[in-house]
Amino acid sequence: MTEAMQLFLIEDDDALASMIRNGLERAGHVVTCCRTAADALIVLSHGPFDLVLLSQRLPDSDGIDLLHVLSREGISVPCILIAATGGEQAGAEALRAGALDYVVRDCASTFLAELPKRVREAVTRYHLQQNNRLLIAALESAPVGIMITDLQGVILHVNQALEQMTGYARAELIGRNPRLLKSGVHKPELYGEMWRAILARLSWQGELTNRRKDGSLVEVSLAVSPIVDALGRLTHFVGIHRDITERKQLERQLLQAQKMQSVGTLAGGVAHEFNNLLAGINGYAALGLRQSGVSEPVREFLLHIISLSERAAGLTRQLLTFARKPALTRQPTNMADLVRSTAELAARTLLVDVGMEIEQSEDGPPLIVEADCNELQQALINLALNARDALKDEMTRKQANDLHPVTFRVSGLVLSWERPAFPQNIPPGDYILVEVTDRGSGMTPEVLGQALDPFFTTKDVGKGTGLGLPMVFGIVQGHQGHLSIDTAPGRGTIVGLYLPRLVDPGSKKEPSPFEAGEVLEPECMPGKSILVADDEGAVQDVVRRFLELAGHEVTCVSSGKEALEIVSKGRNVDLVILDLMMPREDGAKTFRQIRKDRPHLPVLLCTGLPEAEATPDLLQSGAAGILRKPFRMNELWYAVNQALNADHAANEKS
Repeated sequence: MTEAMQLFLIEDDDALASMIRNGLERAGHVVTCCRTAADALIVLSHGPFDLVLLSQRLPDSDGIDLLHVLSREGISVPCILIAATGGEQAGAEALRAGALDYVVRDCASTFLAELPKRVREAVTRYHLQQNNRLLIAALESAPVGIMITDLQGVILHVNQALEQMTGYARAELIGRNPRLLKSGVHKPELYGEMWRAILARLSWQGELTNRRKDGSLVEVSLAVSPIVDALGRLTHFVGIHRDITERKQLERQLLQAQKMQSVGTLAGGVAHEFNNLLAGINGYAALGLRQSGVSEPVREFLLHIISLSERAAGLTRQLLTFARKPALTRQPTNMADLVRSTAELAARTLLVDVGMEIEQSEDGPPLIVEADCNELQQALINLALNARDALKDEMTRKQANDLHPVTFRVSGLVLSWERPAFPQNIPPGDYILVEVTDRGSGMTPEVLGQALDPFFTTKDVGKGTGLGLPMVFGIVQGHQGHLSIDTAPGRGTIVGLYLPRLVDPGSKKEPSPFEAGEVLEPECMPGKSILVADDEGAVQDVVRRFLELAGHEVTCVSSGKEALEIVSKGRNVDLVILDLMMPREDGAKTFRQIRKDRPHLPVLLCTGLPEAEATPDLLQSGAAGILRKPFRMNELWYAVNQALNADHAANEKS
């Protein structure tokens, strides 16, 4: 039995309306009738119907006109127009007006016999059309790109998201093969694997790098599935493209950040151990120079050893800067002045034409940051050096007379939202942006991915340490700033330094760095009992010899645990020199335990890092000072003398 439908008949001929109604009700349908277009509009605006049967001629309107009114009013319902006369022109006019079908009534009313069948067909066709419209709307509104191809890969349909993803208009894609999106990044075997899978009626999933119409690359997650008909025959393929460019960028940034953190931690540990060795090398050389009867050649050799060890200490400082453990002396700095003087210095020393651009309005805030001038100038010089070397490959190209091959640009920048960048996005904030731009060879994505790795360099052997960009990265991080690198082969490179703007320069005071002061001769210092805790035997021996020259009695131990045992037993100790970084020990915890057992015992902290994270708190907790490795002989004497004198003054006051 046919499913009953709700039908609405609009006919002013009562006899004809009665015949139509009776015939449809016998077919199992429910029929509602009215005689005028005005009444029909009221009824249709309040109740849903499966189908409307509309007479071509009504007392107050034409059937075609009523179809137009329904369309304007947004009343969507399938209609069959019942016409008094036939003809292709009348039928075409009815279909254009929105009718789903039209029926010509004849004098003998034979059309009534076929009307139930036409009604069922019209409603079925309407539902199919609605479903098709819904599916098409869903495809068009989907946030992922959708592509349908035939079995040969010819594109038959794409949605709007795919147009936006590829940069191609729909007309440019339909009829083409998806190979026009190939980037050349992947090997042919990857595409072969995909075709073998889908021709075997299996789904294929993977990640591809496609090329957009403008030549840029887009990374997509692609899922391709076969389409089969009711008989199980393979007919089409559908591909779902999801743009994962941003996600992959974030993944690369996360991996880069993790790599930088782990390598930075490793660099800090290596530098600390290296400084231990340098302290011993420098110390033994200094002791050798104090020996009587040292010949002039030997003295010269010892001086060379000291000079080379100090150069090596400079290299460890670069490693520690990369590890973001710099001992920065910050003060309010006008970046326009700093960059201007650095540009002049780079132009003179690197023999490259350096341009300057300063973007600052007269009534705008000053371009001030809290910075270590020496560190930032060193960073800019390194960037200028990299830019000059990148230009060497481009020297054959003619540069415009009004353009500089290297440009320093300073500007204020307020970011209201996160800015995408490499190696990490720039968070919102008020920045002073310093950019170093060159029009050199640029970097490939592979080189860019390793640009911040320590000791990675593309320069010839002996012409680069590979610490330039890592050191710049560490300096910027040490200033709570952010680094960005924008580069491409043949387009040059822009390195941006995003430094937090100092809004109120007057509120910041320059910190008081440790000053060595006047170096006292060791013979003038009274002898004391000093306990040295350091895991490096060479450092123990050098410190002991240095302090014995000053008349002190020195006891050396290799761990904090041994030092605590000596202190807790009440042995006579006037000063403890404690290494903060010993294996399997927490130097800060050892210091606090010593202070707990002997509150008035001065403790001089020693570290191979320019700035240990815990030292500010330890100084506030009563540490007598910080001695940084590698140190010179008179620096040790001075630090020890200061600690002992401070303890003596404290005892007198008490």
